[in-house]
Amino acid sequence: MTIEAKPVVKNKYWIVERDGEKIGTIQAADDGVVLVQGNLRSKYPSIKVLGTAHNIKFVRGKLQKPVQIPSVYEYPCHSLPYNAVYDIKLKLPLYTTCKKSKSYYCAGFYAISYENQWLIEFCPKKIILVRNQFYGPFLTKDQALQQTRDIK
Repeated sequence: MTIEAKPVVKNKYWIVERDGEKIGTIQAADDGVVLVQGNLRSKYPSIKVLGTAHNIKFVRGKLQKPVQIPSVYEYPCHSLPYNAVYDIKLKLPLYTTCKKSKSYYCAGFYAISYENQWLIEFCPKKIILVRNQFYGPFLTKDQALQQTRDIK
C-alpha cells in the first residue's frame, strides 16, 4: 500500500492518495502543515514530520497549467489568432491564421442560412458571412442553436 502526496499548488496544497484513491489533503499553514482526512484534521510542524509519521511519499508532479483556449475579443477561435481586429460595420471579431494571410476568419459560433436551412458553424471565413444571412457571434454552440430555434 503506497501513500503518495501529489502537489496541486506548489508548496501549499497536496492531494493524498492510497493506491490511486484520494484519502485526504495536506494544506500549508503559517506554523506548519495540516493533514485533512474526512472530518479529522491533524497538525504537524513540518512536511518532513508529517511524511515520516504517516509514511507518505511526496511525488514531484508536474503542475497542470490551465488550458488556454485561443480567443479574439472573448470569442473562441480554432487556432492561434494573428492580426485580430473588430469589424465595426459588420460587428464581427476577425483574425487571420498566420501573419501574412489575407483571409479573415470570424471568431465564435454563428447560425448561417444556406439555401433556407440554418446551420451552426464555428469560426467561418468572413466571406461566408458576407454572402449569407447569419446571426452571431455567439460564445457557445448552445447559444447559436437557441437562435436557430427562435427563428423557426
